[in-house]
Formats: sequence, structure tokens, C-alpha cells
Amino acid sequence: MIGTFKTIVRKLELNKNLIEDVLDEVAIETPVKIYVNEKFYATLMAIPNQLQELAIGFLIGDGLIKNINEIKKVEIKDLNVKIELKTEKNFISPKKTILTACTSSEEFLNQILKFEEPIVESNYAIKAFKIFEMIEECIKKAEVYKATGGTHFAGVFQNEELKAFSEDVGRHNAVDKAIGAAALKNVDFQKTVLVSSGRQPADMILKAARAGIPILASMRAPLMSGVNAARILGITLIGFARKSRMNIYSFPERILI
Repeated sequence: MIGTFKTIVRKLELNKNLIEDVLDEVAIETPVKIYVNEKFYATLMAIPNQLQELAIGFLIGDGLIKNINEIKKVEIKDLNVKIELKTEKNFISPKKTILTACTSSEEFLNQILKFEEPIVESNYAIKAFKIFEMIEECIKKAEVYKATGGTHFAGVFQNEELKAFSEDVGRHNAVDKAIGAAALKNVDFQKTVLVSSGRQPADMILKAARAGIPILASMRAPLMSGVNAARILGITLIGFARKSRMNIYSFPERILI
């Protein structure tokens, strides 16, 4: 299976008095380097698949580009993704490895607070029960998670149809891959729902907002920064979505009963 490796582990089940050595699968985490116009941009620790989607989604979520129309060429060699844009972009390379973040920095939150009005303005609305169906569809497709228990997933649904699905060791990477895959399919993000398996801090909300996604639904909890960011950026944020329950933290009018 792509994204995993097999290793011998000792399995203990004390209630059954069981001790045995078994072959198990573990998720892979590999550094993927992204270059923009021949200049190093970032290194992401990710499952080494969907590298084009990962890089494109990351650049959209990072605000460097708005859509794939700004891209002239993508080259992938080994674990290096080189993206040539149609125009020059001024950016300061972080020159660091970006790991999975638990929260958003104070500086990042201050940047979001500078927005004076929502950047996502969409009248798209959806029945609540459809959100649960989307969650379940993604769970069924999460093969690496079923094998390892070590990944997150993300899916982009346009008009209730799954257009892009990704898994990765990092929830941010999974979202980047799903957004990148959807962008390559020319999805109309104004009519989409982003489904995620992970917690939702502000930087995750901003990824959706920069893509133009109006609804973000997660199985997990948001953080305070995520709730505040969703309310500022015009995102309908849903948490604890599973089976027949959900919490809607912002713009609940997009979710129909």
C-alpha cells in the first residue's frame, strides 16, 4: 500500500493474556521539498504521494497563488516539486521544515484579525444529513488509516459529489492535497464542502478561505482560533460531525434542516 511500510511489532493484549509478534503497517513520513520559480519555498513532512496536488494545494492555502491558472509548469523529480509560475512572486522563503502544527501562532492570528470583511462570500447551502453522508464516504475511503491508524483524511465535495480525496500523516497536508486535486479538476470552490478528520485551528480555516470554500466540516473539535477565524473569514465551521450530531460554530444559515 502506498504511504505505508511493514514492520514486525510485538502485540500485547493483557485482557486475553496474548503476546505475539506480527507484521504490521506503519504510515510513512518523508520530507517533500517545494520550489517556486527555482527558489526554495518549503519542506513538508508528508506521505510521498500526490506530490503535485500537495504542492499546488499548499501554495493556494498559503496565499501565494489563487488558482492553477497562475501555474506555467510543474516538475517532479524524486521528492522535489518544482513549480514555475507565469509571473514572478515576491516571497521570503521560510527555509525550514513545516511539521504538523497543533495551533496557530500569535503573529498568524494577528494577520487574520486584519481582515475587515469575509473573504468567502457564497450563498451555497446544504442539507445537514448530507454532511454526515460525506463524512461516512470519506471514512470508507481512508484505506491508509484503516491499515495504520496514523493518518488524517480530507475530501472536497462539489454539489454533494466527492471530487478529491486525500490521506496524509498531517491534517494540513491532507487538506492541501485535497484542495490541490480539486483545483486540478477545475472545481468551483464556491459550491463545495471541505471534509476533514482533524482539529481546526485558524491556519486550517485560512486554507479553506483562500481556496474560496464556504463550508468546512470536521469530525473533530475546533480550537478557539479556528472559530474566530471562521467568523472573520466567512466560513461555516462544523465540528464533531458524525452520525446524527454536529456543532455549527459560524454562519449556520448554510446548513439546512
